[in-house]
Amino acid sequence: MAAATDEIEPSAKRVKVDTETEPEKPAPETSPETTDPAETEEPAKTVEPATEAVKEHESKESVKEDAKEDVEEKEAEEPAEKSGVVLICGSMNWDVIGREKARVNAKPRKVEPAWSPQVISALRDVRITQIITGNQAAHSFFISNEAKLYGLGRNECGQLGTGTLKRMDRASIIPFFKNKQVISAACGRNHSIVITLGQSFAMGENVMGQLGIGGESGKGKNIVNPRPVALKEQLKMAAGGHDFSLFLTEEGFLYSAGSSESGQLGTNDTGEYIDNRKTLFSAHATPTRIHSFFTLDPKTKTKVRIPQVLIRHVSCGMHHSAALSTADQLFTWGFNGHGRLGHKTTEDELIPMRVNHFRVTDKNQCVRMAKCSMGGVFAVNNIGTVYVWGMNNIARLECPYPIPLEDMYGWDVHDIAPAKQHHVIIADKSSIAMGKQTKGELGMGPNTKSSSQLDKMNTVDGIPMLKCAAGIGHTLLLADDSTAEAKKLLEGIDVNDD
Repeated sequence: MAAATDEIEPSAKRVKVDTETEPEKPAPETSPETTDPAETEEPAKTVEPATEAVKEHESKESVKEDAKEDVEEKEAEEPAEKSGVVLICGSMNWDVIGREKARVNAKPRKVEPAWSPQVISALRDVRITQIITGNQAAHSFFISNEAKLYGLGRNECGQLGTGTLKRMDRASIIPFFKNKQVISAACGRNHSIVITLGQSFAMGENVMGQLGIGGESGKGKNIVNPRPVALKEQLKMAAGGHDFSLFLTEEGFLYSAGSSESGQLGTNDTGEYIDNRKTLFSAHATPTRIHSFFTLDPKTKTKVRIPQVLIRHVSCGMHHSAALSTADQLFTWGFNGHGRLGHKTTEDELIPMRVNHFRVTDKNQCVRMAKCSMGGVFAVNNIGTVYVWGMNNIARLECPYPIPLEDMYGWDVHDIAPAKQHHVIIADKSSIAMGKQTKGELGMGPNTKSSSQLDKMNTVDGIPMLKCAAGIGHTLLLADDSTAEAKKLLEGIDVNDD
């Protein structure tokens, strides 16, 4: 199959749920402890549409109360966030990375790739707790244990929020956020979202309103100075795609903004309209709440609404989305080329649909981690099995439904970072990669061109990693240096001064 490009993908067939008819009775609530309509002998009789009446009935307070135990259980399981040392491998020629040539007026760097992971010298004395990039991004963020934000990489649309379009070749603190307490950040293709205590901000490309800052003045422009996201709620996390974004509140409510051409906003609409005989798509500049989540009844082939769903994690691909609920149910929607939604079809989905391969009646089969690659999804269930589906530039892993990554059987997986053409997994004390290598992003040395099989980054094998992140042509690792053994191993790692 052809590799993904930076161009917008063509739309596949779309399925839109009827929202006009009145439901006969509400669908039963589904959780790991309750009956799953996709697994019972009796099919669901009706499809409950996402009507305004249902939205009003399902108030925030009732939803929050019904899922309180799930949220508390997840919070109790989350350990205190550790800090570590940042390593990078791959290309740092930010203007050219992922492209055949640099854009007009760009001044590409003359810098050698890091063929194996190297310590970022500018962050060597900074305790970093989070490393952030995107599966389509050539820019990155780093959050310190003092809640300060550092940036690195491409900035031609203002995605680093520095007030200019000048790229950052050396990781540096972002002045705008110097006096703010940064909680999290997200990188889309050419835009970013930064969550601080009390308020969230967005910057970069805003052609389709993907920054979620509202109004008409910002649409179609590059926003070089961070602007507030048009949401009053405190955000927990965000995710960025090609030209859209997802925003997750602390309460577990999900919002979206930007382009919905393939249904990636999850609002049961593509925004399509005709103007002067041309088919166009409207921009959604103000975040809209995603109210409804569905599952497919296998016998009646109808979409059954699952009430009172709260979300704990979100991820974006190029034009598709994934969300993980507090009950460990995985939902996907948007563009479905190559079956990247995992529903055994190639039809676009305009609403969040549960990936029914993971049986909610079996806790072991529920999903604990899920992240989008540019054209697919990687997921890990509660017993540690890694699943892959969609277009992942590895022929044996391209499938319209979840297939297990057998090479990872028996490994203790800590983190996953799918990107465009390469993918990284942190398991046990190893950093593992697979896919296409152009400038060292696999971290396996200059003699490795590509790998359809999982392989270790030998130069850092044995060093425990806390997190990983993968962008266009580059990989980030956060090394745990809390033990004497790890510190000694890190002393033998090259330092990148570029």
